[in-house]
Amino acid sequence: MSSTSTSVSTHDRAWPDRWWHLSATGLFFAAAYFLISMSPSLLPRTWYYQGVISGLCAAAGYGLGVVLAWVVRGLARLVRLRVSVSRETEHVLRVILPILSVVAVVALTASNVRSQGRTAEFLGLSPLRPVDWVGAIAVAVALAALLLAIARGLRRATHRLAEAAGQVLPRTLASIVAVVVVGTATLWLSDNVLFHQGMQAMAASAAQMNARQPAGRSVPASAFVSGGPGSRESYASLGYQGQMFVTSVSQASLIRAATGRTAKEPIRVYAGRGDDRTIEQVADAVVAELRRTRAFERKVLAVITTTGTGWVDDWSAKAIEYLSDGDSAIAAMQYSYVPSAVALLTDRETPREAGRVLFERIEAEISTLPEDRRPRLVVGGESLGSYGGHAAFVDSDDMLRRADGGVWVGTPSFTGIHAELTGARTPGSPAIAPVIDDGWHFRFATRAEELTHDYYGRDYGEWSFPRYVYAQHPSDPVVWWNPSILGAEPDWLREPRGRDVNPDVTWIPFVTFWQLTTDMAVGHDPADGFGHRYGAELVPAWGAVLGGEPDDDYSRIIAGVQQAVHRAQ
Repeated sequence: MSSTSTSVSTHDRAWPDRWWHLSATGLFFAAAYFLISMSPSLLPRTWYYQGVISGLCAAAGYGLGVVLAWVVRGLARLVRLRVSVSRETEHVLRVILPILSVVAVVALTASNVRSQGRTAEFLGLSPLRPVDWVGAIAVAVALAALLLAIARGLRRATHRLAEAAGQVLPRTLASIVAVVVVGTATLWLSDNVLFHQGMQAMAASAAQMNARQPAGRSVPASAFVSGGPGSRESYASLGYQGQMFVTSVSQASLIRAATGRTAKEPIRVYAGRGDDRTIEQVADAVVAELRRTRAFERKVLAVITTTGTGWVDDWSAKAIEYLSDGDSAIAAMQYSYVPSAVALLTDRETPREAGRVLFERIEAEISTLPEDRRPRLVVGGESLGSYGGHAAFVDSDDMLRRADGGVWVGTPSFTGIHAELTGARTPGSPAIAPVIDDGWHFRFATRAEELTHDYYGRDYGEWSFPRYVYAQHPSDPVVWWNPSILGAEPDWLREPRGRDVNPDVTWIPFVTFWQLTTDMAVGHDPADGFGHRYGAELVPAWGAVLGGEPDDDYSRIIAGVQQAVHRAQ
């Protein structure tokens, strides 16, 4: 270098070493992750969810930048690397880099805003307004600053503890002890205080909701439902969702009006889970209700695994009742009352236990009947209910042997049998709509039309009984949310996007996981047919499972269900 050159060390330039000291490399990565976080995902986000995602990503990016700068400095010292540039070059860089950074930020922000607008257009929703973006940025900055302050507080505590321990221990050992002690204390505080206290607060709120009685609903007068005359389960014990389930039972007169055929009064049985009941006791209570209502004499008996709150999709329930002319019984039970998202984070085993125990109890009861007097045993569930319901079976072959068909709706991709079938799909069929043995027993459908042909329009062969339908929208975040996407690109993002997904959606490490996490919170915002909203498409699905054909005319049944269905969760 010439004598006029100025040495610039590879160490990370920053502001003076005070509490407001910030790493330049950390800020660069924070800005990059902040911009990336505004990229589109499956569903348009609310401003506050966008703010949370951007804040988390900015904080993670800052941390990554700090770590990388520390590693580079360490390696540079190790190999005695020193980089220097001339004074003129340094001046040019100081002028050009900020300008290029501003241009890049503005361009990427505008591009992401437009792309999120296209996502909203795909689903018929309104995009965020400029004032919403201002709010999102404010939330992001506040959250990122909070997380940074917490991290710096922990670092300072570690340094002080290391200094104190250094009075009696070697320096290296003192540092290790300080890191272990502060790390352990942080994990304990996060898990036992913050996380568990937060979950307990949510559970308490859910318990209050569960204890409420639905407005406009009263104790049923029908003996064919739990909570009604002669029922061993009191109406109050069913919980909020159980009360909604039994009071939403289809009326025989409405079924007759829609089908033009004679109809029976359908049976719906349900048992709530009080504090003094085990899963096994709740399942036994359901079986007792089935016996009381003589449900085992019906043509169809459906075992539906509920979501975390105890909810059963009324579109599925009414579809079964209308298609069977009311000659049906639907059995469900409550295993918790917390929302499915909370249950996914805190307890994935209870839904599986509930799905397994209830099916096994009912299966055992049916096995005592003569074969010619057994009802058609079908299964179903939505989202967490589908995940739990699958636990009754070892694999797809076991499901074919032990049940007479089913409709699984919005099944999480980490569900064992779902993953098994998707992994065994015909080469060339997409992960969003796998083809299994030319649709011989299992058919994945992103819309009702795909019950007769695959995603690309190729007709299926014969559909043999038992029949199973997996209804899943490409834009349903519940289906595609999976912790593995934190660090691994899933097949559905390697392949062409689904018809209801913005083509701009792409996999980004760490970011995509959090985008889908918040997408789940708004999964019911779109209209039926998009996101986690399944409606009329479930009628032909259940029609095919129960013995009809998927291309039959279900318009009168759909219209009848549409008038009476209850959709709120």
